[in-house]
Amino acid sequence: MTTKENIKTPKFFHALILSIALILILLLSVTVFDLDIQLALFMCIIITVIYTIYLGYKWSTVEKMMMEGISSILIAVLILMLIGIVIATWIASGTIPYIIYIGLKLISPKFFLLSACLTCAFMSMATGSSWSSAGTVGIAFMGIGAGLGINPAMTAGAIVSGSYFGDKQSPFSDTTNLASALSGTTLFEHMSSMMWTTTPALVITLILYTILGFKNTTTVIENSDTINMYLTNLEANFNLTPLLLLPIAILIIVIVKKSPALPGLVISSITGSAFAVIFQKVALSDIGRYMFDGYTISTGVEQIDKLLNRGGLYSMLWTVSFYFMACILGSILDNTGILRVLLEKLASITKSVGALITSTLVSSFSMCVFTGSLESAMLITAKLFGPAYDDLNLDRKVLSRSLEDAGTMTAALIPWNSNGVFMATTLGVATFSYLPYAFLGILTPIVAIIFAFTGIGIFYKDPQKVTTEDNVPID
Repeated sequence: MTTKENIKTPKFFHALILSIALILILLLSVTVFDLDIQLALFMCIIITVIYTIYLGYKWSTVEKMMMEGISSILIAVLILMLIGIVIATWIASGTIPYIIYIGLKLISPKFFLLSACLTCAFMSMATGSSWSSAGTVGIAFMGIGAGLGINPAMTAGAIVSGSYFGDKQSPFSDTTNLASALSGTTLFEHMSSMMWTTTPALVITLILYTILGFKNTTTVIENSDTINMYLTNLEANFNLTPLLLLPIAILIIVIVKKSPALPGLVISSITGSAFAVIFQKVALSDIGRYMFDGYTISTGVEQIDKLLNRGGLYSMLWTVSFYFMACILGSILDNTGILRVLLEKLASITKSVGALITSTLVSSFSMCVFTGSLESAMLITAKLFGPAYDDLNLDRKVLSRSLEDAGTMTAALIPWNSNGVFMATTLGVATFSYLPYAFLGILTPIVAIIFAFTGIGIFYKDPQKVTTEDNVPID
């Protein structure tokens, strides 16, 4: 790409200043000036391109970097648009309304947040997708929470926690497979290693949701008029039957059979469309409209209309535009070596096990911040820190686990990361609003750091070579 160009190597000080400037632009745009994130990313791209040209890159090379970034997300964009279609067809079929209906009847406000977290964890474990989980049962739980009078930010936080736990631990998850492959360990070694940090964090998370649930009973009245209003309107507008749960079962079966995500989501949307025609008597012409524009209904109750009028391919175009901007920026930062200069400096000062694992966590999180892409964050971090794990006799499954502890688990907590944007858009709650309640994403890196310095759950390639200098007890 750059053989005929006189390219300068980015200096550490320049890379640091540029990185700080980009973060400030993104942070201030979201929190202070309330600008669309795409505009902030566009400004970041302009600044980065100016520095890239200063390094000696020709404009034609910069364009190739941009195209490389866009081409890397085409499948993800198709998946995103299909999820929008699935959401619309599952609402039209009555599947999501039925989940809301039975949830309002069966779930106590005391255990609502706990139930939301566990259900989304099960769904994402079965499908391997945090997005599919949040876009289906997650939306249903947002509806249940609204009916019960639960703070939407708390509900979204529980959904995000459960969705990403299942995504991280599922053998069907693309990030789980990617982390193990990049780190040079097996899938099941990676999964068993992750349990050491994720399980304690999940237990604490579930305890916190239970405490919040009991606290909510002081403001939430069971069997209130609001709940009855939801139940009455859902009964009046949808033919509700347990058969409407079949699309969920079909989606899980398709994924378990190791069908790729795209065909699985297509089958799911077709199933939802068929059920809409069979059970809700929706016209085929309306199905096509719902798939593109999203489902629409007028029940006469604003809260219910706001909940159910969503989905469709068009609703995802805002997020798609974000994807393009974020990946263009990430591709330029990666191809020019700006990010690598920073990480190489960080990797060079990691001389102990605790410091190395902590640096890996910081790197993985930082790359999610800069690139907006979880996959890119894993790739860059694994390449730069892998040799350091070998030097300290650490098993590569500790590296793979660390990639996810501060990558997968925190990606949805970053407003301009693709995961944070998707969750905020799909659940209708701003990232900064649900962040304080997304306990699992906050706790997992903390647990990982504590274990890194205490030696808990740390594995070595050759345990016989472990010395007291590692500050880690020998098993």
